[in-house]
Amino acid sequence: MIKLRKESGLTQAELAGMINYSDKAVSRWETGEVIPDLETIYSLSEIFGVPVSSITEKQDEEEENEDAAPRASQKILSQIFLVCEIWLVLCTVFVYLKLSQHISVWQLFVWGVPATALFLWIYNRKSRSNTLVFVCSTLFTWSFIACVYMLLRESRPWYVFFIGLPLQGLLVVRYIFNYRQNLKKVKLTKKDDAGRMRRKKAR
Repeated sequence: MIKLRKESGLTQAELAGMINYSDKAVSRWETGEVIPDLETIYSLSEIFGVPVSSITEKQDEEEENEDAAPRASQKILSQIFLVCEIWLVLCTVFVYLKLSQHISVWQLFVWGVPATALFLWIYNRKSRSNTLVFVCSTLFTWSFIACVYMLLRESRPWYVFFIGLPLQGLLVVRYIFNYRQNLKKVKLTKKDDAGRMRRKKAR
């Protein structure tokens, strides 16, 4: 509702005077503290020149935008925390074996790279960050192949890296396809927004 009021060039006090409410009431509506009754929503729709549904939709969008930044930062912190847990386990196992068995299992840290990449891919595969998913997939592919090569290093099977070439090609093609799909969605959204603005101005 804030966006609709500002687009109409009205202050909270001016809008409140038009519907016989106080500016404090309008402020509480805009912050989501209180929801106006149906009669008031209908009056607001006439003032702004939009359908009744547009007022509630606009309010939902504003609330989503306000919550988007905290959710994103919380998601990043959660991933960092879980990655640290993975490497804490690896470091603990390495130190334990070194102290108790006098064995240096440094390969744990090598395998930790594809394990971390796989975790990040699983965590972000449904997110909108196509680039992050592509980077995680690429890191997992090549680090996993490097681990396999390390296990078989006595026979020096350097040709195992050839497997990564078609896999990388598939990842690149998928990344480009998803990138174009996202561009189309953005363009359609912009067209819809432009159409709404034109219809509003025509009224």
